[in-house]
Amino acid sequence: MKINWTYWLCQFAGWFGMVTIETINYTFFIAGKFSMALLWTFISYAIAGIIITHAYRFLLKKSNFFQKKAIRIWLLAFISTIIIASVISVVNFLPAIAGDARRFFNDLTFIDIAGTIINWMRYVGVWIIIYFMYKILQQNNAILQEKLIVENLAKTTELELLKTQLNPHFLFNALNSIKALVIINPEQCRDAIVKLSELLRFTLQYGKDRLIPLHDEMKEVKKYLELEQLRFGERLQIEFAVDENSLNQAVPPAIILTLAENAIKHGVAKQMGVSSILVKSFIYENELLICVENAGRYVPGDHSGIGLNHVSKRLEEVYDRKAVFTIEQQHEKVIASIKTPASWQ
Repeated sequence: MKINWTYWLCQFAGWFGMVTIETINYTFFIAGKFSMALLWTFISYAIAGIIITHAYRFLLKKSNFFQKKAIRIWLLAFISTIIIASVISVVNFLPAIAGDARRFFNDLTFIDIAGTIINWMRYVGVWIIIYFMYKILQQNNAILQEKLIVENLAKTTELELLKTQLNPHFLFNALNSIKALVIINPEQCRDAIVKLSELLRFTLQYGKDRLIPLHDEMKEVKKYLELEQLRFGERLQIEFAVDENSLNQAVPPAIILTLAENAIKHGVAKQMGVSSILVKSFIYENELLICVENAGRYVPGDHSGIGLNHVSKRLEEVYDRKAVFTIEQQHEKVIASIKTPASWQ
């Protein structure tokens, strides 16, 4: 059985601290001289206090009392202080009872009993308050830890559900491109299918990694946009403005790919003429900034689907509140931006 050394250190320090206080009190302020017999008497009281309070602690550990309401806990603390102080007081009276029981009981008064109990309540009360506060804090900490575990499990479950939704979401968009390509230009289907297979491999495997290098993410984004360019032809203009210093940064996988999908679905696909997509990444003041710009009109209700919900959840999971995700309208362009702390290796 593992010994709780901190508990026993506190027990001995507290009760033998009482011995020191009482010995000094009687030596200098009551008797006026030191008495070895009195010292041993106080030591016996300390040993009794250790045994009684340890037994009381043992009983408390067997119960679930600290899960009850605070008023019941502190009512028990008060009653326990009186009972334990009374038991120690009985131990205090035992030597006198053993010497001459009849005389002791004849001389005993209510004031003697009450005074002795109240005297011991000072020390027992301190023990009770410290121990009860420790147990309450321990209980609250356990509840907090359990709450955090449950919240983390809920977040993980929700993210896993989003991932299972995102793969069919991506596949549906990509197959639409292939379908259009089969009719328009069958010879380019082979290249499109290769790109699609590579993209599907990426989307199926990205859940294994919490973060990936930005240059790996950008490669998949280029594949996707090239696949869409085969579908839209000259209607889709693609541009990348990627700072070389940003390529070694780590990002959640498929997060920029999702923004690119969103730009195609809600921007390019709804435009009649030529549309452009600009993907930018750069570092500014120790922050990584990623932007996906597309021609179109921002309508909040149209941008609240699975994909963008996935972006928000992933950023929250990885960066807590240190990342910012925004979508805004600037003139004739919709700009989706991600700002995260820069990671330096």
